[in-house]
Amino acid sequence: MSVYDNLISILFKLPDGRSLEEYFKNVLLVGKITTDDLEDSVEFPSTGVKKYSSYDEVIADFKPISQIALEANAVFNQKNNTQTTSQVQYLIVAKQDDTQTVSQALDRAKTVDGKFAKVVPVSRAAEDIKSAADWCMTNDRFCDFVVTNVDDVQDIIDGGNNYAYGIFRKSATEPIASAVASTSTCGYFGGKDGSAQFTQLSGILPEVYTGSEISEMNTNNVAYYTNVSPIDGGETESFGYNWVIGSRMLGGELRQRQMIMHYIKKSMGLMALEFFNQKPIYDETGNNLLLTLAEKRFRSFQTYNLVIANTADQTGYELKVTPIRTGSNSIMNTDAEAYNAKKFKLTGYYYDAIVGEKVDFLFYVDPSDEQVEQILGTEE
Repeated sequence: MSVYDNLISILFKLPDGRSLEEYFKNVLLVGKITTDDLEDSVEFPSTGVKKYSSYDEVIADFKPISQIALEANAVFNQKNNTQTTSQVQYLIVAKQDDTQTVSQALDRAKTVDGKFAKVVPVSRAAEDIKSAADWCMTNDRFCDFVVTNVDDVQDIIDGGNNYAYGIFRKSATEPIASAVASTSTCGYFGGKDGSAQFTQLSGILPEVYTGSEISEMNTNNVAYYTNVSPIDGGETESFGYNWVIGSRMLGGELRQRQMIMHYIKKSMGLMALEFFNQKPIYDETGNNLLLTLAEKRFRSFQTYNLVIANTADQTGYELKVTPIRTGSNSIMNTDAEAYNAKKFKLTGYYYDAIVGEKVDFLFYVDPSDEQVEQILGTEE
């Protein structure tokens, strides 16, 4: 080995490879699976979980007429839809055993493979939908599901669940929620990404609703898929578009804003792990490293149109690290608990690129096991 070889190994470092891409590009489908659903001689894994990268892989295990196969077809069909940003990587199928609730099946699935941001329950029963929605709110995931009766999701609406997105369908077998889930598997949620509103779906036909039905759905933040045209009457569909109408979670928050906040939260968690991996010293040197890494992340958020770009009139974001020992506002003088635990403190704000609202945040970077668990999303 020459000096030249040593120099090259220093100048060129392989990328770390840790990213959120697969987490945001996977959809998990949860439901009961019977022998009638499976092809002859196929046995579903004893772990209760299997991952598929294409519809062809799914129908190698499941009969095409099974509900699992119908949902899978809707997921993968959106990848060819030029009107969406579907980049789904894997469909994870989680089996719900006869003795399990939906939430228990999801607990098991998360233990086996937690790389999924979106959950779709196969069941249309109100109890199962609520179980999935509650689990997603507790476990920091998003849930898309079919609503066949607006009254069925009233408890979810009343609970202010902003992780749950319900889309109405008259047919209980239509896989429209799976199609919607696939349209936001893009790895980031700026611009049109992440918003189901005005999305055209492949393989899903629009439905016609009365004015009272539309009013009820709008009032309760339940989405629907219909043809929108300036001209009323039969045979006028060609003047309009088939669109998903509904931009809000059942809890009332804009779907896209929720996804942006979630992405930033998880991305900042990865940044913290990268920070710890460099064994920072608990002083201003460590503070400066933290600020550098955070600035890099927020510049990427602007690139992805999650945070508004800087202009002459407005700054899209501002970040500050709190001094550790210097000054009256230092961590040592104002936050003894954080100082004794050697926590770094990052504060700031950003303006959401969707509605331009200011979001303030406080981020403790704590090398304790508890903080690492929170970052990884493994806390119970």
